[in-house]
Amino acid sequence: MRPSLHAIGLAVVMATVFTPLRLPLTAAALLAGLLGCTAGIEGTRPVDDVVSEAVRSQGEADERRDSPAYYIRLASESEGSERQQHLLTAAQLLIERGDVRMAQTQLQYLDPAQLERHKQAQIGLLAARIALVNNNPAQALKLLPSPQLLDAQQQIDAAQIAADASYQLGYYLHAVNQRAAIDPRLDEAAREANHKAIWLALSSMPAVELEQAQSGDRIVQGWLELSRIMRRGLTRTAALQDSVLDWGTRYPEHPVSNTFIDQLIDQQLAGQHATRNIAVMLPLQGPFAKAGEAIRSGFLSAYFASGNRPRVRFYDTGAADSDFDNLYRQALAEGAQTIVGPLDKTLINRLALSPGLEIPLLSLNYTQNPLSYADNLFQFGLLPEDEARQAAELAVRQGRRRASILAPQSDWGERLRTAFTQRFNELGGKVVSHQAYDPKSDDYSRPIRKLFNIDQSKRRHRDLQRLLGMKLSFTPYRREDVDMVFLAATARAARGIMPALRFHHAGELPVYATSHVYTGKPDRAADRDLNGLMFCDLPWLLTDSSEHRQTFSEHWPQLQAYTRLFALGIDAFHLVRNLPYLQANDFARFPGETGNLSLDDTGRLHRELLWARFHNGLPRYIDLTTLPALPDETGVTGVDSAPTAYPPGHEG
Repeated sequence: MRPSLHAIGLAVVMATVFTPLRLPLTAAALLAGLLGCTAGIEGTRPVDDVVSEAVRSQGEADERRDSPAYYIRLASESEGSERQQHLLTAAQLLIERGDVRMAQTQLQYLDPAQLERHKQAQIGLLAARIALVNNNPAQALKLLPSPQLLDAQQQIDAAQIAADASYQLGYYLHAVNQRAAIDPRLDEAAREANHKAIWLALSSMPAVELEQAQSGDRIVQGWLELSRIMRRGLTRTAALQDSVLDWGTRYPEHPVSNTFIDQLIDQQLAGQHATRNIAVMLPLQGPFAKAGEAIRSGFLSAYFASGNRPRVRFYDTGAADSDFDNLYRQALAEGAQTIVGPLDKTLINRLALSPGLEIPLLSLNYTQNPLSYADNLFQFGLLPEDEARQAAELAVRQGRRRASILAPQSDWGERLRTAFTQRFNELGGKVVSHQAYDPKSDDYSRPIRKLFNIDQSKRRHRDLQRLLGMKLSFTPYRREDVDMVFLAATARAARGIMPALRFHHAGELPVYATSHVYTGKPDRAADRDLNGLMFCDLPWLLTDSSEHRQTFSEHWPQLQAYTRLFALGIDAFHLVRNLPYLQANDFARFPGETGNLSLDDTGRLHRELLWARFHNGLPRYIDLTTLPALPDETGVTGVDSAPTAYPPGHEG
């Protein structure tokens, strides 16, 4: 009677897998950690048990040849290399179907020593793909086998994994280069998917990076120039087709299909011509009148700069006798095809429960519940949670894994703390401490001491003095299990917190923050204490590329404190006309003043912001396009080595 197959010890697996593959010890350790997360659950169970679970979880009691359960069953009835091949096939199918947990289990049962070399390499590819699914792109890159060990198809698979990892890390041009290199080796269907992935990477590039990007590869340079043309067409469509035709004469050998380009043009032009009548609902009276005025002014700035102007009517939601339902019906009666607004979160919460919206409505705030029953409701605004999540992403990208959080004792502070924590945990980080501070107080020492356990250090010093009966020299020390700080604060609070962090021996820790630490107006004297602080903010504030900036400074100086809402108004005008394009394509992005904008399946728009670091009291744009060193065995890299540059007009 043949015995059931049991899990093989990971030490044996690593010794046999990576010795013939000649991968570094760090890669072996990474794979052990990756696959070991199911040990203790599946690690001592026979294959027969796992077959039953696989059949139940897949719902595949029949033995179809494309079923993972089919190959797991064959493995339980086989021996030697045949058994290993069946387990490897099952793992591949499980990953393709999205069942990462079961795929990890099958990899644990493998004995690579019984497989051919290219099959051993396949294990590394599968492990790298699992790392990608588990939001660990840096680990995925380290798990990839050397190209010399891969056959032709595996080299393509590895390049696609590397491109996806580069994209997740934010190295968009790197992802384009990797995909362009394998494009000639793909069949027609795979090439179409590859072009969409290239376009997603190009669309995700911040405008400042795209405009500066150059390539010595003519195909990649063609992609870059086509992307720049299409971006300009999102705001000005008059010469879009002529510009694309000119591009085609300069790049006749480019592999992108005419069908793909025509689809992009048609979707962009469709939105421009479909909306001829817009109703804008803003509070132009009452306590939020200034905010409403800033948004309206930004909207009009974009309107007058546009070559294709729809009819626009403004409706005041701030009047004492205003009723939104009446204004909505009035806008419909007056021919509105799209509504922009309202700003009031309470109204938007109610609209999300109304499935009967007759025309598209672009709100200027978000519902508390991300679920919406209204098919025609699109939500756009300056959501602070998006910024907190991006802080977590950049921190992990730079090798940070253990965070402390300092946030105000308020609903806003709790929202940012929660958003950062959730995203940081998803990406493999851990929040080891968090502390709330009183936003009305200027004393930040107490919460910082608690955050870093400095009071415990002082108590131990006092206890030791009491025990020995003598005075001892003493320097307080903070907890050492932290490699970064996430700070939720306004500019006023940050100016007090950053010096306090340095005073309490935490000055060497990198500090990440949201846009709220910057007033939006350069002030070298007031912000000198913020030196070293990294924060994300709008392209509107960190670059001088906007054609609207001078208009804003000249005509609306009284709205300086509302500069971000002015940018929101600009983007609202353009979004109305680009919603069809964003809806139609997963790869679509709109390069707005408030960020690089994308639309999710629930109708919520998300902003990808730029990053800056205070230097000599001024914000300096951080160029994140250079690949830093990948994490070492500990998973922690050194300080950010990406080059920095002053934004135009902010030279230090």
